[in-house]
Amino acid sequence: MVADATSSVRRSRVLLAPITVSPTKPLTPTHVKYLLSLDMIKRSTSALSDVDVAYHHAVYTGSRQVAGFWDYLDRCHPGLDAGALSEEDIGHLYVAHHRSGTAPFASIRPMVRRAEEGWVHPVSARLLDLWEDHYRRLGMADPHLGRGRPALASIDEVVDLLVRHDVCVDGRPLGAPVYLDATRTGLPLRPVLSEEGQSNYLLYLLRELIPVLPQYDLVVLAHDVELRSDYRTVARVLETLGAASVVRFEVPRVPLDGITRSARAGGWEEYTLDAFQGPLIEEHGLAAFRLGLRLYLVAGLGRTAAQSFSLRQLGRWVRRARRLLTDHTDGGPEATRYLAGLTGRQGYADPYRVATALLSRDSEVPVAGLLRMMTGGMEEQ
Repeated sequence: MVADATSSVRRSRVLLAPITVSPTKPLTPTHVKYLLSLDMIKRSTSALSDVDVAYHHAVYTGSRQVAGFWDYLDRCHPGLDAGALSEEDIGHLYVAHHRSGTAPFASIRPMVRRAEEGWVHPVSARLLDLWEDHYRRLGMADPHLGRGRPALASIDEVVDLLVRHDVCVDGRPLGAPVYLDATRTGLPLRPVLSEEGQSNYLLYLLRELIPVLPQYDLVVLAHDVELRSDYRTVARVLETLGAASVVRFEVPRVPLDGITRSARAGGWEEYTLDAFQGPLIEEHGLAAFRLGLRLYLVAGLGRTAAQSFSLRQLGRWVRRARRLLTDHTDGGPEATRYLAGLTGRQGYADPYRVATALLSRDSEVPVAGLLRMMTGGMEEQ
C-alpha cells in the first residue's frame, strides 16, 4: 500500500474519516486525545501518502444529537446571546438539554430540515470559533478542522446502492426502519433510518463517504471504542461497495477522577483546555505544552487510557517535552524511511507508535526528524 520513500511508484491516496466531535459541548481530555491522534496520523502519514481528511461538522448537524440540542436552545433559551458564551457555558446548556429528556422526532423535524439545508445555530457557530482558537494554540495542522460542507449522496441513492449489494434491509415500503446488514460476517443488523425518517449518524457518514470511495487506496475509519460495533459494520459495508482497503483506528475515552463518562453527564469543569493550559504554557512555553500534551495523551495514557487524566502527570510530560525539544535541535536524518517501516502494511502511521518513537533512546531512531514532522508549521500559528 505505501511505497518506499525512495521509490518512483505513485503515492497512495489515503482518506482519514473520523467521527466528528459534535459542536455542542466543551473539549474534554477524551476529545483532545482523539483530535491530537488524528493530527498525528495526518502529519506522519502525509510523509508517505497523499492524505485527505473527511471531518465536517455540517454532515452530522441533522442528527438528533445536534439538531435536538439546537431545538432545545430555541425552545428553552430564546434570545440567547451566543457571542457572550464561553465553552463551559455551552457545555452546561448541553448537560441541561440531556437532563430535560429526549424530544420526539416529530417535534425536532423542522430543526433537522434547517440543519440539513446548511443552517448552523449561533451557539454551535460560537463554539466552532472557540475550538479554532484551541486548535491554533495546540498547533494542529488544520486549525479550520470541521469547517466546510461536502456534497452528500441522497438517502435514496445510498439505500438503493446498499440494497443492490445486499448489505441493507429496506423496510420503508412497509413503514419500517432501514437497516445495515452485515449479518453474513456475524455482525448484528443496525438501524440507520427510522420509520419516521430519522437518520442516525451512520447514514450521514455513508452519504459522505460513498461518493468519494473510488478516489482512495485506503480508508481509515477513526472512532472511539464505544462505537466499535457500528464501525465494524461500516467497514464491512464499504468493503462490499468496492473500497480498496478499510482499516479502523480506535481511541478510548479518558477517565476523569476515576470515572469514564460522556460529556453530556458533566464533571468536566476542571478539565477543559481553558481550565489548565494557561499555567503550563506560562511556565514551560507554548512549544513544550503542545508536544507534552500530545505525548501524555497519546503515549502516556496509551491505547487503553486506563488511568485518569492527571494535571500533575501532564506537567511531567510537558517538562519532558521541553527537554526533548532542547536536546534535538540539530538537523538529524530524515524520518520518512523510518516511518515507512513503522507503518508497514497497515497503510497509515499509528500515532501511539510515533509518539513512543519520539521517546526512544535508540540512536537508530530519527527523533529530531520525527519532531520536525510533528511540529512543522506550528511556529506559524
